[in-house]
Amino acid sequence: MTSTDNFITGVEDIPIETPIQASALPSCCSCYSRLCCCSCSYTVPTLKDLWNRDKRLLRSILVIVVLLNIPIGQYILYPFMIFSTWIHESFHGLAAISVGGGIEWLNIYSDGSGLASTYTNGSSFQRGWVASAGYQSTAVVGGIMLMFRRSNFACRVGTCGIGFGILLSVILFIRNSFGLIMMAFMGSILVLAGWCLPQFWVGELYALLAATTCLNAVTSIRVLFSPAGMVNGVVTAGSDANTMKEVSKVIPSWAWATIWMLLAFYMTTIGICFTIETKENNTQAQEQFRAEEMTELT
Repeated sequence: MTSTDNFITGVEDIPIETPIQASALPSCCSCYSRLCCCSCSYTVPTLKDLWNRDKRLLRSILVIVVLLNIPIGQYILYPFMIFSTWIHESFHGLAAISVGGGIEWLNIYSDGSGLASTYTNGSSFQRGWVASAGYQSTAVVGGIMLMFRRSNFACRVGTCGIGFGILLSVILFIRNSFGLIMMAFMGSILVLAGWCLPQFWVGELYALLAATTCLNAVTSIRVLFSPAGMVNGVVTAGSDANTMKEVSKVIPSWAWATIWMLLAFYMTTIGICFTIETKENNTQAQEQFRAEEMTELT
């Protein structure tokens, strides 16, 4: 599916950090974290600690598990699958732009697949750079989104920012009918939700977006281990992994698929274990910690 000057990439087929209980918060701890530079000793967190500290993510995981096991669940999760496809195709385009090329069009299809038509000067490095960007970027974006799940400010800004990014891609690049309608609708919903919803619901929506992106980053790669895939209902032998095989001339397509899957697991782990919080969130966490300590002492 490639040529020296113009090629299509991005075949996207269907497919804890916690508060620690201690007798008191030591005066040497200016942060509210297990990763402390001093010699303070902490006890192992309880299930209650885990829930209180990361209940936003745990609720999202619970929702996903339930939806994956009920008949109507696939329809509720459908927009999140389309969102992951949009990330995949968009980063093919951004990768082309980063090496002096550009985007001709992006197509998002109703079966969850997508195509990105990009152009570069046709060098092997640039072909490989563009082809590898889709699956890698979906994993990286999902992990980074997870890292900001505890920040109320980041959740609101992130939700609105993603919505505006989708709308911008609709105006500039998306050209098929389904993609135009679906992505315009999703972008508008995310902007309105991020702007108007109470903080609780914005955080829940953002965490669910992050969790499903990480999930799709892992599950969507399984099609690369098959000899052929489906794009918009049409069987195709081309894939990002096959392009990387052609470029490298040595590494087989299944090896590239394995590397991308391991990256998806790695970024998901990083997103879960390392979080970025605003000063407001840290202050609230410390107040809650001290209140619980006072309750236990009394």
